[in-house]
Amino acid sequence: MSTKVWHAVEVEIARVAETAATTQLWTLNTTGLEVSEDASDFVTLRAYFDAAPDVEKLRQQILHHLKLIDLPEFALRRVESTTIADQDWMSEWKKGWEPIPIGQRLLVAPSWKLDQVKENDRVVIQIDPGMAFGTGTHETTRGCLEMLEKYWPPASGSGALLDVGTGTGILAIAAIKLHPGSRVSAFDVDPEAIEVALENAEINRVAEDIEIEVNKLGSYEGQEFDVVLANLTADVIIPLAPDFPAVMKPQGILIVSGILREQGDDVIAALNVQQFELAESKPDGEWVTMAFRL
Repeated sequence: MSTKVWHAVEVEIARVAETAATTQLWTLNTTGLEVSEDASDFVTLRAYFDAAPDVEKLRQQILHHLKLIDLPEFALRRVESTTIADQDWMSEWKKGWEPIPIGQRLLVAPSWKLDQVKENDRVVIQIDPGMAFGTGTHETTRGCLEMLEKYWPPASGSGALLDVGTGTGILAIAAIKLHPGSRVSAFDVDPEAIEVALENAEINRVAEDIEIEVNKLGSYEGQEFDVVLANLTADVIIPLAPDFPAVMKPQGILIVSGILREQGDDVIAALNVQQFELAESKPDGEWVTMAFRL
């Protein structure tokens, strides 16, 4: 009897570009993904596949995504493939994933743990950890969810929210589940990320309640959102700073993350120029999530 062999790909990439790699690995139908954070500026992702993926195609897709978000090619250090003998790997891997309580009201759970949390009083968001960025395990996602819980919905009532660079869609899904009946819009420049977000919205039964599309921030000018979320990178947020006020209501809240601590002052300075005032800063590990009021 032959032993099943898993095909694995290791991707070493700059921490700020992690989403560029995880989105592509998920699109290629990885069966699971591990993140190693041994270095301060780089992470190593190991993704598992049933069949050998096209490593060169993966490399080119990641480089293309880096270009879309204005990051240099050297942010990607290496992409390598290997094989691993099966030792009931999938069940062992799943054992390590537990539901994650976030803030006072949210709970992020993988599909195979839903029965365990069905009697829970928290708002449950189903996201499977095949996509490590945007599952609630990363400090930036967790920070945004905690800020979202605090500032959304607005005290004024119904509310409108825009998720900039939605990725897996987790923030938009959380927003509509926290405040059903509100107007929630989400977009990304990457069509493959939008496919993932749409799939997650379907799984969470909110696909009809969120506008999810490939777009850019300027397209929402004049729509007056109460809350805008931007879990991106400092290198993307700073150039977008002049565009945020045009999509927000006066006194609206802008929540930004994907920012390394040492980049925080630069982001604050760029947003201060646009008349944003820092309302709150929440560090978590090497990252910081911030809320600004217009």
